[in-house]
Amino acid sequence: MDYLLLSFWVALAVVVGLASYAAYLWQKLRVQRARFQAETEQLKADLQSKNLNARQSIQIIARALLQKDLSDTEAAMRIGFLSQQVIATEAEAKQFEVFQQLAEATAHIPILDDWAMLEKSEKRRLNAERKTLEANYAEFIQAGAQQLVNIRLD
Repeated sequence: MDYLLLSFWVALAVVVGLASYAAYLWQKLRVQRARFQAETEQLKADLQSKNLNARQSIQIIARALLQKDLSDTEAAMRIGFLSQQVIATEAEAKQFEVFQQLAEATAHIPILDDWAMLEKSEKRRLNAERKTLEANYAEFIQAGAQQLVNIRLD
């Protein structure tokens, strides 16, 4: 009889130990899920904020382009970059395409310090090339800018 009673207490201790360990793991899982959910919500909020900022910047650049404060190439490079940060609708993606195409077509032209280091003859040649490329895209760039001025901000 003592052996049966001892077996009962050992079994009970094992069951209580396993139940305690299961409760500990359940609690740990619950905390991990809550943390994951909070991080997911924060990531969504960050993406929405980044999307809104990029959209606002695109609007500002499109307005500056229409007011002739920026060249088509500079606007295309900026909008092309920002368009990659936007969660775009299909219609918006089509508007961005022309800017990306012009940015790619003029990507070989140096900027900033690299431009300053060029000889005058090379600058003239590249400026002429840029103006030719801009002229080829001008109608589409202006129409795209007109559309992007009204890009939705949500």
